[in-house]
Amino acid sequence: MGTTSFYDHSGNSWIKTRLALGALFFLGTFFTFSQTTIWSENFNSYSNGTENGTATGPSSSNWTTTLTGDVWVQGSRIEANNLSSEGQWQTNPINIYGYTSVSFSLDVATQSNTSQFEQGQDYFIGEYRMDGGSWTEFENASGDTSPNDPLNSSYTVSLPTTGSTLEIRIRFYNTANNEYYYIDNILVQGTLPLCSGEVDFEFYDSVPSGNTVDNIPTTGALGTGVYTSFDVDALQNQEDPGDTDTFSIRYDGYIQINTAGSYTFYTSSDDGSKLFIDGTEVVANDGLHGTQERSGNITLTTGLHDITVLFFENGGGETLTVQYQGPSISKQNVPFSILYSNCGSGSSDLDGDGVDDTTDLDDDNDGILDTDECGGSGGNYVQTASNLAYFTNPSNAEGNPGTTYAANAVYTYQGQSEILLQFDQPVTVGTSVSVFLGADPAVSSTDMQIQRSSAAGGSDGWLAGANGTTPGSIREVTFTVSGSSLQYIKVIAWQLGARVYGASYGASVDCTTVDTDGDGIPNYQDLDSDGDGIPDNVEAQTSTGYTAPSGSDSDNDGLDNAYESSGIAYIDTDGDGTPDFLDTDSDDDGTSDTTEAALTLSGSDSDNDGLDDNLDTTTGYDDPGGDIDDPTSTSGSTLMLPDSDGDLGSGGDLDFRDDTVNANQPPSITATGDQVFCPGNSIAVVESVSITDPDSTTLDAVFIQISSNYDNTGDLLSLTGTHPNITATWSASEGRLILDGPTTLAEFEAAISAVVFQTTATVNSGDTRTFSVVLNEANYLASTGHYYEYVPSLGITWTSARDAAALRTFYGLQGYLATISIQDESDLLGSQAPGAGWIGASDAALEGDWYWVTGPEAGTLFWRGNASGTAFAYEFWNGGEPNNSGNEDYAHITAPGVGLPGSWNDLSNTGASSGAYQPQGYLVEYGGMPGDPAAPNLAATTTITVDPTPPTASTPAPLTVYCSADVPAADVTVITDEADNCDPSPTVTFIGDVSDGGTNPEIITRTYRVTDASGNTLDVEQTITVSPFSITTQPTDQNVIVDNNGNFSVVGSGTDTYQWEVSTDGGSNFVPLADGADYSGTSTANLTVNSPDLDKNGYIFRVLVSNSTASCTALTSSEATLTLKVGTVITNRKITYRVNKN
Repeated sequence: MGTTSFYDHSGNSWIKTRLALGALFFLGTFFTFSQTTIWSENFNSYSNGTENGTATGPSSSNWTTTLTGDVWVQGSRIEANNLSSEGQWQTNPINIYGYTSVSFSLDVATQSNTSQFEQGQDYFIGEYRMDGGSWTEFENASGDTSPNDPLNSSYTVSLPTTGSTLEIRIRFYNTANNEYYYIDNILVQGTLPLCSGEVDFEFYDSVPSGNTVDNIPTTGALGTGVYTSFDVDALQNQEDPGDTDTFSIRYDGYIQINTAGSYTFYTSSDDGSKLFIDGTEVVANDGLHGTQERSGNITLTTGLHDITVLFFENGGGETLTVQYQGPSISKQNVPFSILYSNCGSGSSDLDGDGVDDTTDLDDDNDGILDTDECGGSGGNYVQTASNLAYFTNPSNAEGNPGTTYAANAVYTYQGQSEILLQFDQPVTVGTSVSVFLGADPAVSSTDMQIQRSSAAGGSDGWLAGANGTTPGSIREVTFTVSGSSLQYIKVIAWQLGARVYGASYGASVDCTTVDTDGDGIPNYQDLDSDGDGIPDNVEAQTSTGYTAPSGSDSDNDGLDNAYESSGIAYIDTDGDGTPDFLDTDSDDDGTSDTTEAALTLSGSDSDNDGLDDNLDTTTGYDDPGGDIDDPTSTSGSTLMLPDSDGDLGSGGDLDFRDDTVNANQPPSITATGDQVFCPGNSIAVVESVSITDPDSTTLDAVFIQISSNYDNTGDLLSLTGTHPNITATWSASEGRLILDGPTTLAEFEAAISAVVFQTTATVNSGDTRTFSVVLNEANYLASTGHYYEYVPSLGITWTSARDAAALRTFYGLQGYLATISIQDESDLLGSQAPGAGWIGASDAALEGDWYWVTGPEAGTLFWRGNASGTAFAYEFWNGGEPNNSGNEDYAHITAPGVGLPGSWNDLSNTGASSGAYQPQGYLVEYGGMPGDPAAPNLAATTTITVDPTPPTASTPAPLTVYCSADVPAADVTVITDEADNCDPSPTVTFIGDVSDGGTNPEIITRTYRVTDASGNTLDVEQTITVSPFSITTQPTDQNVIVDNNGNFSVVGSGTDTYQWEVSTDGGSNFVPLADGADYSGTSTANLTVNSPDLDKNGYIFRVLVSNSTASCTALTSSEATLTLKVGTVITNRKITYRVNKN
C-alpha cells in the first residue's frame, strides 16, 4: 500500500468525502492474508550422518540431535535407530512474532516390520512449546504390533494461541538394530496480517513538551495512516501543508530480519529522534539540534521485530534518515521491502475529538456545521418543504442542507411518496440546482426522480433522475434550469427508505475551499473565519445567549452535544447576508469588529488553527471560544467585550453589534447602610436601596465589591432568601459577589437588600469594610470616585494593553491603564487581578524615572531609581523592585503569591512567556479624564465598622485580710454581671495585682479585664487590704500578796485568739496554760492566777495572740513576772513568822 490522503481536496463537496470514507471501509473488509511459510526443513541438502543444521524461511533457526551416531540424517530424513537411551531431535526457538494462525506439520515413518518393536518399551513422543514455556505433547505412541495409539504417517498441529517463539522436539526410544523411526518435511506456517513496504504513522501538529520525543502524545493526532518512507518533509506536507516548523511523528511497524546476529541501527536527524526495536531503545538522538547521526547495537533473531521511530521538529530545517548494518549487510538505508505496517487506514482528526474528519460534522469544534462554514456563499436553499404523500418530517429538508432529512417509510410500502420543495424566489434559467438525496441503510436501494412543480404540487416536467441511490450515503443530484425559471421542485420516491436532505441553487461553491480571511485555512478548519479576533464559536451566537461547548459528543458525530443536531444557528446582525462570524463589521457602522471589541491582534497564529495568538488559549482546537467564551462575562478570567452604552439586554448589544452607542441612559443607585458590625454575626450590606433607570425597567447584573480592607482569608458576601431570576456568584479572589439577571430593578433591589456580609477573619474594634454596589461590570472605589475593570488577555504586551485600554469606555468615561495613587486602589486592583496585570507606569522615557503615563495623572513622577530609590508620590513596589532586570520599563501588579498582595513589579514590554510574570491581562480605570461627562451614578457605597463599644461589668466587693498569705488567688468568677451590646459572652481575664508597698495596712489593687469579640475592653478593679493584727497593750509585771489573785491582761488590735503561757525556769521555757484550779482566762485577753502561793513567786507569763480567720503566725507578747508578797508577819526573838490568812 502506498501513501494515503483521506481528505478530498478536489473542490466538489463535503459529501464526496463521506462517500470516499465509505468506499475505503468497504474495500477494507476485503483485505485477505494467506498462509505463508515461516520455517522449513526437508533434510535434502545434508549428507548422511549430519546431526545438526539450519532450516530455511524468514524465521530460519538451527536444529540439533542427541545420541551421536544414532539420531542423524540418513537418506534425506532424520533416522533414529537402536537407541540405548532416549534420543531427541529439536529446533532452536523459531520466531513466530507477528503471525497468526500458526501451525506446523511433519511426516513420520517406522521400519516396515512393526513387529520388531517391543510392546510397552519403544516410544515416539512429539512435543512443542511456546515462548519457553512447558512442553505440550501432540503425540505419544509406540511402534509395536498392537499399540493403543499407533503412529500416523503425518501430523499437523495448529497452535491454540500465538506468541513470540515456537520450539518443536521429537523424543525417540527403540532397542534393536532393525527398529527405526523417521521424521521428514517439518514445516511451520502462519498468516502474516501485515502490509509490506510501509509503516504506520501518527502525525501531531505540535512540539512535544521538553523538546524530547519521549513526550510525543499518544492521542489527538492530526493524522494517522501508512507511509512508504521516512521522508518527514513529504509526510508533513501531506498532513499539515504550510505549517512546517512544529510537528512530531511516531512511526510504528515491523522489520524482517533474515540473518540472526548483531545489528547496528542509525538515525540522522534535525531535530530529535529515537529508534526502538522490540521496545528497547537502540538509538538515542533526542533534543534540539542540527543534523547529527547517532547509532546503537542490538542482537536480533531471524523473523519479525517491532520497530518504532520517533521524530520531532521545532524550527529551522528538518530531516530524518534511518539506516542499519548487520551480518553481510553494509551500512544502508533500512529498505522498506523488509518493513511492514498493520495495514491501517489513514485518518485525520483535526480537532482531536476522536472522530475522523471524513465523518466529523464539525471539523474545527466551533459548533458550526462544516456545511455552514461558508455562510450564504454556497447558494440559496429551500424555504418551505411540504409533504404531498407519505413523507414525514418535511421541515428537515428546509434551509441549508445538512444531516437532517425528510423520509418515507422504511418497512411498509404506503405508495408513491412525494415532497414539494419551494425556493425563496424563482431560480433563473442557467442556474445550477443541487438536490441532496439518500437512502436508509435498511434498504438495498431506492429510486427517485426530481420534477418541476408549482405551489399546487403538480408534475410539470422531468428535471433529473435519481435511481439506485446507495443506502447510508448522501447523494448530490444536479441539474441546470432551462426553458423558464422555477421556484418549486418535487421529489418522487417509488420505493421504501427514501431520504430528502434539501436543495440549494446558485454558483457551485465547495465549502471546504472557502477561506474568508485568506489566512490559508479554510473556514471549516478556522476558529476565526473572518480574522477579526472574535472566535466563530462566540461570534455566531447571540451576545446574551452564548452556549459553551459541553465537551461531550454522545452520538460520536463530531458535533458537541451543546449544538446538536443542527449546529449553531448563526446570526447576521446587519442583515447583509453575511453571518457575523464571516463579517468584519457585523453592525455595518463603518468601524471594524476588532476595534469595537477593543481587541489587539498579534498577527501570529502559532498553532495554525486560525485564531490569533493573543486570543488563543490552547494549542489546537480544544477551546473554540478562545480567550472570550461568554462575551458578556469575565467568569473564568475570560475577556468581556465592551458595551459602552450599557444597553445589552435592553434593546442594544455589545459595541461590535451595536450601531448606536451612548444612546442609552445609565441607571442610578442610592443606598444607605453605615452600620456597626458585631463579629461572628452576619449583617446586611445595605439598610435601604433604590435603583432607577429613565429608559429601562430591567438590569443585567449587579456587582457588590468589598472595596476596602478586604480579607480573603475569611470575608464573604452571600445572597440570602429566594430570588428565582437572579444567580449569585462569589469570587473569593476578587472579593466580589455577582448578581446575574437579567431581571427587574425591583427584584435587584430585593436581592441587594438580602446580601449579607460575614467573616471568619480576625477583626478588631474600629476596623471597617466598605461595600461598593455597582450596576455594571466595573468596580467602584468611593475614595477616588472612579471605576475599575480587569480585562483578561493572556500574553498581551504593555503597549497593546495601553492601546486597548484607551479604546474602552464606560458610559462615556474614557478608559486608560490604571494609575494608582492611594493604598485603596492597590488593594482593590490587587484583589481583581488573578495574575500579572499591566498598569499605566513606565520609565521608558528616562531609565529610572518612573512616571504615570496614562490617564489624568500622565506625566506625574512618582519614583526615581531602582529598589533603593526615592518616592515622589504614593508607590507600592514589591520588595527589591524595580530592578530593571533585562531592560524592564513597564509596571504591572504582581500575581497572587508574589510578594505583597497588589504590589508592583517592572517587566519588559512582553513580560515572560509563562509563569508568574506572564501577563494575564490589564487594569482599566475610568474617571477624571478631560472631556469626560459627569460620572454616572452607577455605584453606592456603605461602610460597616466593627463594634467600638466596650462591655460593662460591676466592681467586685473589696476584701480585707490580716497577712499576705491570706490574699486569695485571682478568680474571674468574682465578675458576675459582665455584658456587651454585641457579644453575648464577653471574656473575663485576670490582668494583675499592684501593691502600694505599705505594711500596715498594705493596699493591693487587683485588675480584671472584660473583652468582647470586637476586642473592646473594660478593666474593673478590686481592692484588697492587708491589715496585720497587733498587740496594743502588753502584759505588765504583777506584785501580788500571797493568796490574792494575780491578773495579767493584753490588749490587741484585730485579734480574737489568745493562749497564755508560763515559764517556771526564769524564761528559758514556756508552756501553755489551761483553765483550772490555778488559772482561769488562759484563752482570753485576761489571765487570772488563782490564789498563788509563794511557790509561784517569780513565774513569768506571756500570751500568744492571733486571729482565727487568718493563717498568719501568732504574735508573742512581752513577758510579765509575778511577784508574791506576804500579807502579815510576826517577829519573835528576831525570828519572823508568816501568819497565814485565817
